[in-house]
Amino acid sequence: MPRRFLVALAAAGILASRSTALAQQPGDQPQQDPTWVLSSGASVTLFPSGDAYTLYLADPHRPTNVLAESFVLGGSVGGIGSPGTHLGAGGRFGMLRFSPAKPGGRAWQVSLEAGFDALFDSHNRLDVVGWDGNYGLIVTTASSRRLALKIALLHVSAHVGDEYLERTGGERFNYTREELSVGAAWRWSPRWRTYGEAAWAYHLGESELAPWRAQAGVEYETGPGPCGRRVACYAALDVSTMDERNWRVDMTANVGIVMQGLGRASRIFLEWHDGRPTVSVFFRDSLKSLSLGLKIDL
Repeated sequence: MPRRFLVALAAAGILASRSTALAQQPGDQPQQDPTWVLSSGASVTLFPSGDAYTLYLADPHRPTNVLAESFVLGGSVGGIGSPGTHLGAGGRFGMLRFSPAKPGGRAWQVSLEAGFDALFDSHNRLDVVGWDGNYGLIVTTASSRRLALKIALLHVSAHVGDEYLERTGGERFNYTREELSVGAAWRWSPRWRTYGEAAWAYHLGESELAPWRAQAGVEYETGPGPCGRRVACYAALDVSTMDERNWRVDMTANVGIVMQGLGRASRIFLEWHDGRPTVSVFFRDSLKSLSLGLKIDL
């Protein structure tokens, strides 16, 4: 499995790099998002690309397209071997952006987030261990200043795979979480960003769950050059804690290279994680793992 995975990873990285290069030939005009200028000079853009408040790079639960192989270094989730295969799909999709008339004014954007996160057991015919489904409505705002803000309504529901339940004799658990979250991100230089977020769940599927969570992190990304003509290097750290985990501090560190193009970022990464598994129904458990994979942020 590891050899096949590395071959697939290399091929995917090459294809992502080639598609970016082929799509952006010299002299090509970039495609413009549909935009209407109002009488005040402000503008409204439909289905805008990008967002001033980007997804957290090292957040293991963010909606993204990912293929990764995870090797367990410590801790366990009952009945799961090492390595495990992590597969996910999703992202943040801009719906509407309001841009001010004056340069440097405050812009607003409304976006949708949606994602699917699944974990497969490589030691048991790649049986599905479980998966998370999440979606939400996001409102972000930023100006020429370095501070960006967001407020979001988010839904997460977690499910355990049938094969896993049959093999382990486990019971189903209604992990459902609907929350209101607020966040702030400070970009103190073009290369560095830090952020913090707090959330309160107004609906929970089980009485064992608890409403509060908090999250913070720091990110660094080079420009093209130090790591190659077409790629940049990056490093990120994410720290989170949840009331339902008795405020245990979970940490994820992520390093790799990134290729930008066509409104997406393709990342080949190495990730160290110490905390709850990506399938939220196992919130009582903690894992230490090292993962190698590919992420494509839309």
